[in-house]
Amino acid sequence: MSSPVNAYLNSGSNVNFSDNVGSFVGSSVARVKTDAEVIAQVASVQIKPSNINEVLAPTREAIEKIAADLQKFVQSMGRDLSFSVDQTTGYHVVRVINPSTGELVRQLPSDELLKIARDFERLHNALVSLRA
Repeated sequence: MSSPVNAYLNSGSNVNFSDNVGSFVGSSVARVKTDAEVIAQVASVQIKPSNINEVLAPTREAIEKIAADLQKFVQSMGRDLSFSVDQTTGYHVVRVINPSTGELVRQLPSDELLKIARDFERLHNALVSLRA
């Protein structure tokens, strides 16, 4: 793709740029920094740690409110919710229970997945002990 400047320069016209030089002498032209100066400036900037995780982390009160809202919604459909934390894996476990029979309708994550996670945790601990 040809730019207008290239088209003008390639047209064969003879232009005397010395006439325009005088107009630039008195004007203030910003000094262009060299690559080394730009890199040195960027490298000297101190990067401060961000507290974004603290700002975005939900508070315990917010989580409790959401859990209570979910509990009300599920109870309106004739079910109960149970929230807990698995001690070995640290996973949050949600159980849906039929309140009239006490039957476990669904659990997330499932018992099988929790068992696999516990086994991986034990295996990881054993490998770390063997390496030490």
